[in-house]
Amino acid sequence: MLKEINEACLDGFLVHPVAVLIFSSPWCTSCKKLATSLEGLCRRLESRVAFGMCDISANPSIPSKMQVFSVPALIVFKEGREVRRLQGQASEAEISKALEVYL
Repeated sequence: MLKEINEACLDGFLVHPVAVLIFSSPWCTSCKKLATSLEGLCRRLESRVAFGMCDISANPSIPSKMQVFSVPALIVFKEGREVRRLQGQASEAEISKALEVYL
């Protein structure tokens, strides 16, 4: 399940051994498709990976701090450090492949 991430919970989210933060916006059609395609991956990896979604409209400081300039964007963190970034529409298979290196 995708956890809603805001400034108040960001630091706590990033302490997970592996965390995936998706940047999206309610007006973004590609973001909605990405969220839908991630549902299966979230269920399959929920015990090993924390998944979160940041609404850039409601939390503009987070994408600014992380230099996210377009959505959808997905950042993989390993022990709080950014290790991978995917921009645009990514499939479940692409995201799974990007994550397997860090599990």
